[in-house]
Amino acid sequence: MSFRRIGRVGFLLVTANSLSGIIWGANSVILSIYMLNIGISTTLIGIVLGLFSLMNALGSLVVGYLTDFMDRVRLFTVLSIISGSLILLMATGVPIIVSIAYLLAALFNRYVVLTAIVGEFAKQRNVSDEAFSLSSSFNVVFSVVGSAMAVLPSYLGRLGYELIFIAEAIAIYLTIPLVLNAMRHLDPVIVNARIERISLKDLSRLRSSWLIKRLLPEALIGLGAGVIIPLFSLWFYLKFHINIASLGIVYAISNATLALGTLMAPAISRILHSRVISVVTLEGLATGVLAIMPSIYNLPLLLALFIVRNTLMNMANPLLTSLINELVPREERGRVFGLWNMISSIPRAVGPGIGGYLMDIGYLDLPLYITSALYATAVVLFYALLRGVEKGVRVVHGT
Repeated sequence: MSFRRIGRVGFLLVTANSLSGIIWGANSVILSIYMLNIGISTTLIGIVLGLFSLMNALGSLVVGYLTDFMDRVRLFTVLSIISGSLILLMATGVPIIVSIAYLLAALFNRYVVLTAIVGEFAKQRNVSDEAFSLSSSFNVVFSVVGSAMAVLPSYLGRLGYELIFIAEAIAIYLTIPLVLNAMRHLDPVIVNARIERISLKDLSRLRSSWLIKRLLPEALIGLGAGVIIPLFSLWFYLKFHINIASLGIVYAISNATLALGTLMAPAISRILHSRVISVVTLEGLATGVLAIMPSIYNLPLLLALFIVRNTLMNMANPLLTSLINELVPREERGRVFGLWNMISSIPRAVGPGIGGYLMDIGYLDLPLYITSALYATAVVLFYALLRGVEKGVRVVHGT
């Protein structure tokens, strides 16, 4: 595996695609606890987190179409400015403003645009595995920074939360010059696909519609993830009374481990000679670890299992993204990535409400069992539906 073929321009795009890791790393620790501290109930937190996924699904579809219809860099710039401004509003601490700003940030889904740009670049250079694995690794490195920032509220109180949201907004704004700099050296076709008109009827005529149907098990992954993943820090907080500073350290270590793991993903794909088998193996192992976590009361061991599960599950993401990128035609890439995101995001919207309610009435461990069952079903379906796609269509595994 060589990352040299990505080049300087590729590193700029990968870095831009990864800076959002700061947001992921910080919010995975602080967001639900922050909402609880400003007066939002556990059940309502679950509902807001669920609505975020629903808005993300809608945004993915709309922005996916716009990505294949108009200048991608201009669209990305506008969405980034809006998203950064919404993140700043979350520092107000007013429950209604925080909730609305958080939900609108999901609607203006800038990640679909940038994924399409990176995907087109990677396809042209034949570096899909390397580009998406490196992007995932960088994302996780930045998430370590975000998780480390999560200790600030323990020492600075409300100011700590405000500083975190300011840092998140800056991370979004910084992606704009990175992308603009990279695009000066790239083929204009990467900037603009383009389709002639926008119509929902086009979905049934996509050449990639066969692939979208085989990705439907992603809905089960989304539902399972929604039930517990955004509430994991709250689970530790309620069940073991771990303070936010300690959680920040645990999440930072977890994300640092994941950064190394995602760098290994292309090698695993080549060893197994299949992205599909690699994804199924990694997600299957992660599911087994998740299933035993509620029965573990040795806290150091439990935290170690949390780190292992996080690493295994997320190592599969760049491989699945790379597979989709290789199978989808250039002019459909924005819409397919948007639809893929939507398949996961709609059921993910339901999950936090379920998880939050179950925790609210005292069933702290049940969300983990529900998620394990959903993941296991999805892994079996993924293998059954996708195992032949790499034989039927030429998929390059890299050199």
